Amino acid sequence: MKKYLFLIALLTLFPCRVFASNMTMIFWYPGEAGSTKEGQPVLDAFFDYINSKMGTSKLSGKYFNTTEDGLVFILKQKPNIGIVSYAAWEANKNKFPGTQIWLATNPLPHGQKEEQYIIVGKTPSPSPLPSGERAKGEGPVFSSEPLSKEFIQNQLGFNQTQKMTPTATPQILLKLKSIAEGTLTAAAILTPNEGATLSKMTAPWTKSLTIIAKSKPVPTARVILFNNPSKEHDSLKKILLNMRNDPAAKEILEELRLTGFSEP
Repeated sequence: MKKYLFLIALLTLFPCRVFASNMTMIFWYPGEAGSTKEGQPVLDAFFDYINSKMGTSKLSGKYFNTTEDGLVFILKQKPNIGIVSYAAWEANKNKFPGTQIWLATNPLPHGQKEEQYIIVGKTPSPSPLPSGERAKGEGPVFSSEPLSKEFIQNQLGFNQTQKMTPTATPQILLKLKSIAEGTLTAAAILTPNEGATLSKMTAPWTKSLTIIAKSKPVPTARVILFNNPSKEHDSLKKILLNMRNDPAAKEILEELRLTGFSEP
């Protein structure tokens, strides 16, 4: 009897150690720059910040920039939560029944929960497609993200690419340069971040590119729950929503190219 009373006393004195829980998170951005290893220091700083405010629960996770690696991690590690690019979510959400959109990311520089992709081509370019042998709209349309034709036309609203072949490339900058210099007859779909980067570039060849069209406004990357929310999720949600107002989180958010998080 004394033994059981002793155990009860321990549970009363040290509940945080007994009931501490761990949560796993995935950052899933197919086509984005950087490897899993290269992205880990930024994630570690993010997790350290979150864990300093979470109390008993601890958050950890990894970043993946390919569809395949992200799927393997989700199926094997069964993360509780994830930040998933809009394109990746639309392409794979049916594989994960029971998941729910929880929060929206607010990316730099605009800080909103919707954004627009752009199509660029060589200047001058007869609207809406590149000139040359593929003036009828046939040929590749390059993107860093793996985008399906259905996504390009139905979600982004780029109907002018109907006869073009979506082609993912890890070298979108080189493709843009070739398009600008006329050695490649094609178009390119740029993510909002890539479009913002291109607008700031001063290399002479960038002046030979023009924006052919802008997409419909689409959701930014979403924070996804892979299982039912718990008290730990409630605490995490408050921390994420308050990050934009915390000076200590400013540098971490900038490394993640975010201004913060908001309700979806």
